[in-house]
Amino acid sequence: MPDFFVHLAQGADSGGFWVAVLFGLGVGGLLLHQGLSAFWRLRLIHDTPTARVRSAAQGYVELSGEARPLRALVPAHLTGIPCCWYRWRIEQQRGSGRSRKWVTIEQGEAEHAFLLEDGTGRCVVEPKGASIRCRLTERWSSRVKGGGRSAAFSLAEFIGLGGRYRMVEERVAEADPVYVLGHLETPRRGAREREALIRQLLLRWKRDPARRAQLDRNGDGRIDIADWEQAQAFAAWLANQAERRVALQPVLPRIGATKEARQPFLISTAGEAALVGHSRWQALGGTLGGALLGIVAFAAIAARLGAE
Repeated sequence: MPDFFVHLAQGADSGGFWVAVLFGLGVGGLLLHQGLSAFWRLRLIHDTPTARVRSAAQGYVELSGEARPLRALVPAHLTGIPCCWYRWRIEQQRGSGRSRKWVTIEQGEAEHAFLLEDGTGRCVVEPKGASIRCRLTERWSSRVKGGGRSAAFSLAEFIGLGGRYRMVEERVAEADPVYVLGHLETPRRGAREREALIRQLLLRWKRDPARRAQLDRNGDGRIDIADWEQAQAFAAWLANQAERRVALQPVLPRIGATKEARQPFLISTAGEAALVGHSRWQALGGTLGGALLGIVAFAAIAARLGAE
């Protein structure tokens, strides 16, 4: 053990020493957990064969194809560029000098799904809960929150004189290659879905003053039992009509998050190779960094206790 390290551990203030050791052990444990999780993710990617949408089994699968909009392309939140899905955040620069840092003040993502098409069929991708890597990622700074990108701002950012706000937007464009690892299932509609639709209709009507007035047949300002039974019957009729229309349309399989913690939900438009490379660096960096911090912390404890 190097002498300077021993002297440092032995000469440090007692309170500060143990705070530093506990902090190092905590960070090391977190890095080690992230590294091992990345190793497990790598194993799943390598061990799960790529399936075709038409013949994919229900359950945890790997799919690869091209992105398509579910209905129509939607404008991205910051740039307005039409795409299949987007995610964005706005950061603000706070502090001064060496204490300057970027703090996220707003963020969000598209709440709708998009399609994956692989030549054999189509599948609905529900991104909620996924770890997503996008090939199309734009970053720019501005003096105005949410301000657009310009050549002047890009030059200012390059020479270190950028604005107080930094915008980041990630997009899934139409025809982008898409890799997905997640839980696949084909929805089956029945009595439960019909009852859920009836409840949604009744709840929406109860919250709408104009609809409540229509349900009040005698105009006394109250919804009595007869009025409510009529509303339930009408909601049931509407639900039946909706279910008949849905039954005439082909049901697309859906891929989304799993309920198993050891089965991550991954989406990448940068390709499987890029995802593997990123996970490999995470695995190596996290594992080695966590192990190194742990060794240093325990060595410091040994040196400290050896002097007492």
